[in-house]
Amino acid sequence: MKLKQAIKSYEKYIQVTKSKGTYRFTKGKTKTLLDYFGNTDCELIDRAFILDFILFLRDRNHKITNASINKYIGLLLRILKNECDIIVKFDKLPEEKKMIKVIPDNVIQKVFNYLDNDLYPEFLRNLVMFHLLLDTGLRISELLSLRIQNFDFETRTILVTTTKTKVDRYVFYSPETQILLTQYIVRQKIDSHIFINLTTREPLSVDRVQKICQNLQQKIKTRYSISPHKWRHTFATKFVSKNGNMEVLRILLGHTTLLTTQKYLHINAEKLRMEYERVNYLSGLRA
Repeated sequence: MKLKQAIKSYEKYIQVTKSKGTYRFTKGKTKTLLDYFGNTDCELIDRAFILDFILFLRDRNHKITNASINKYIGLLLRILKNECDIIVKFDKLPEEKKMIKVIPDNVIQKVFNYLDNDLYPEFLRNLVMFHLLLDTGLRISELLSLRIQNFDFETRTILVTTTKTKVDRYVFYSPETQILLTQYIVRQKIDSHIFINLTTREPLSVDRVQKICQNLQQKIKTRYSISPHKWRHTFATKFVSKNGNMEVLRILLGHTTLLTTQKYLHINAEKLRMEYERVNYLSGLRA
């Protein structure tokens, strides 16, 4: 079997069995695999082929990280195993452990202040969207799938039924968000999907929300990314910083294993500075 045939079959499998986000990720990566391996027989792809592919990726993009390369290799190995029953042993390249980036409190407040006016009806929609992202830690695809019937407005609870893991879960939101959400639903006569294009009444796409975030970042003049996933990171980091239970956080985020959730057990720069100053100046470190 040619790899291009295996890729086509694997993409169909992902489309049927996995989330839309996983399918988008797969489609985004298989194009490069097709460009390089397309007409290669699957049986010929071995460690040497993969090493040459890594050199190709690095030559094409000198700034590509090992983490990005590992995603390509991991996908290739899964395709070979799932579609051709071929197992190629190849160790992951070492990855840099980078601090998870969150949105600072002052930037969050800038976003809320900028949108907290009636200049455009979209402002209230976007304000509700960012409040819910911060309150719940939802993935953007999960947020955009929400319909009005997913909400229990009395208990401020959301039943998330379109998830990456195909497992339903509950998340919760604040009284402040409840007020904004109610205003938005009433004003825009929302009766199905919560987050819609207010002109066409069609559900917002992930790409459109990404563009909203980019435009807003320019408007408030911040160097910090306010992409949807940064709000998820920020929610999780705040939860951990307040000594929240890690198993509860795992369930709220929709992770399948606690190992994935534990990446949020980091100390951000502000906490490092505060602890340094507490020890240095209050405990006489320099004495």
